[in-house]
Amino acid sequence: MAALLSNLDNDSMFLEEHDLQTSTEIDALEAKYQEIEAFTRLLFADMNEVERTRHETIKRRFEELKVTLFKNSDHLLSQAKHPDSGSAQKALREAQLNMMFDWEQFGLTEDMFFKLYQCHRNQLIGDADLKMRAALIEQILAIETNLTLLFKIRQLTS
Repeated sequence: MAALLSNLDNDSMFLEEHDLQTSTEIDALEAKYQEIEAFTRLLFADMNEVERTRHETIKRRFEELKVTLFKNSDHLLSQAKHPDSGSAQKALREAQLNMMFDWEQFGLTEDMFFKLYQCHRNQLIGDADLKMRAALIEQILAIETNLTLLFKIRQLTS
């Protein structure tokens, strides 16, 4: 396990700001995805059954929150283009703030949310290259999220 964790010092394994640029080659993103996926496959294989069950439970709760946040964000964007009621928009914003607090309780940052949400949006609109790039980045971010959730579980249980 310690050998696996020492690989975390290799910052190039994880996404960097330049990876999020449209100038980044898809092949480079694919290589990064393969590297991080291989690393985490070994790490997750090392989990005991209690950790695995706990991780799946937390991951399911996280995914539900993520979907709700995305829907709420879509609503907020839609209402910004076609404002209807100020009180409805205020309620959506309050709900978003509360859900972002819940998001942070999973050990995730607001920046991570924005990256995931941008990938979500880019897969709905845009050309094939943008959609492919967004899908790869989203896969990498999903792995990074799973790692964060696992480390949060281990932090709480140790």
